[in-house]
Formats: sequence, structure tokens, C-alpha cells
Amino acid sequence: MFTRILTALVLLGFIVPFAALAAPSWFFYFVALIFAILLWEWLRLLQVPNGVVIALPVAFLTSLVLVIADRWLDFWSVALLVVSISCIGWCVVLVGALSGRWVPGRLLGSAWAYLACLGAFFAVWLAYQDSLLSLFLAVVVVWIADSGAYFAGKWFGRMRLAPSISPGKTWEGVLGAVLLNMVVLVGLASWLPYGWNWATAFRWGYPVLAMAVLAFTLLSVAGDLFQSLLKRRAGVKDSGNLLPGHGGLYDRLDAALVVLPFTVLTQLWAESRL
Repeated sequence: MFTRILTALVLLGFIVPFAALAAPSWFFYFVALIFAILLWEWLRLLQVPNGVVIALPVAFLTSLVLVIADRWLDFWSVALLVVSISCIGWCVVLVGALSGRWVPGRLLGSAWAYLACLGAFFAVWLAYQDSLLSLFLAVVVVWIADSGAYFAGKWFGRMRLAPSISPGKTWEGVLGAVLLNMVVLVGLASWLPYGWNWATAFRWGYPVLAMAVLAFTLLSVAGDLFQSLLKRRAGVKDSGNLLPGHGGLYDRLDAALVVLPFTVLTQLWAESRL
């Protein structure tokens, strides 16, 4: 636990000042590198050939570096299209995988991993155009859900959520995640005029915001379960060992990878920017 907390503090101590002070281009280079490593870990879980494990992340990172360097990121419509497609794709993949009906194989799984990472990258870019605070609020739903699920599951957990996929997760943990997100995000929307939660409440009212919080919390849980399913199929405990006490980047960003496109798209819709 001490190693886990220390790693988190070191990361926050670096990432927060860097995001606030670095030039936008360097921030996006960093984000592109993060998602390239995440893609590499994901492909290893799919057990695709080593050439693919190396080639796809290199192609992913190279293409985004060229896009950033050549200032092609003013392609708003392209970013919006990729984010929208990733939202639709996640709905199909999560329903299929968690219902036990269909899990993407190596070929489709690799293609989907590439597209999902690309969608998350462009979601970061779209949120960052508004403000760093909007980007924070786009992903904070995941961190709050993790905290609520951990403590509710630890104190009250009895009913297993998906024992064949992730034995440690409980329905009480899911309820804790939902309730804590409701309290924090609805509360923030009442006084902080930034982010998808405030935009949703301002345009459609708090009942709609509550439904959105519920949906995004469940997406966060589903994203976590999906990655647990991939790890179980691969026979590994963690996606990597880059972060001491945490595992790999995919272990830490599995839910954010899913939720980011949805929260960002919701904010753009609520602000009539679609």
C-alpha cells in the first residue's frame, strides 16, 4: 500500500505542474506517449504477434507526433468524428464482452485498441481546448467512482458483481461509486461553472445530470471489468509493471479510456458545439 500511495503522489507531483505549465504541444506529446504505451500493454493482453505489439504503438505515436508538430490539430471535425465513433464502439464492445456473447479477437481487438486509444487522445484534446479544469472534470468521475467502490466494497461488500471476471468487485461497491459520484459531481455543478457536469445541469437540469452521472459511473465500472476480462483471458495479474504498486498504465487508465469520450461529447452537446 505504501508503494502504491508513493507512486501516486510522485505522478501527481509531476503531471499536475506539467499539465498546467507546459506548452500545449508538449502536453499533447506527453499524452500521445501515454496512450502509445497503453496501446502496447493492451496488445500484449491480446497476445498478438510481437511485430504487431511493436508496430501499432510506434505507428500510433508517430502519426500523432506528426499531427501535433504540423499543427493539424485544428481538424476539429476529425477529432469529433473519432470521439463519436469510439463512443459507439465502446457500447458495442462492452455489451458484447460483458454479456459473454462476443469478445473481439486478435485482429478486431487490435484494430479496436488502436481506435479506442485514438478516441481517448482526441477526447483529451477537445476537453483541453476548453480548459485544463474541464479536462480534469472529464476524468474525475472515474477517480471518484474508484474511491467510492473501494470503500463501499471494503466495508459493506457481500454480493459479487462478476465473480468469473473480477472476484473482488461487488454490487455494494458499484452503489458506493454511484452515490459518491452523485454527491460530488452534482455538488460541483451547483457552484463551479466548468465541465460536462455543469454544462449538462445548466442546459437540461439536474435530473438529466443525475442520469448522466449514473451512466458514466456504470461505464467506468464496465471499462474496469473489460480490462479484467482481457487479463483473465491472458492469464496475467497486471497489464504491465511500469507503475510500482499499480501495475501498468492500462491498469490505471482502463476506465478513463472508456469514460473520456462520453463526458467530452456530452459537454460539447450541452454547449451546442456539435
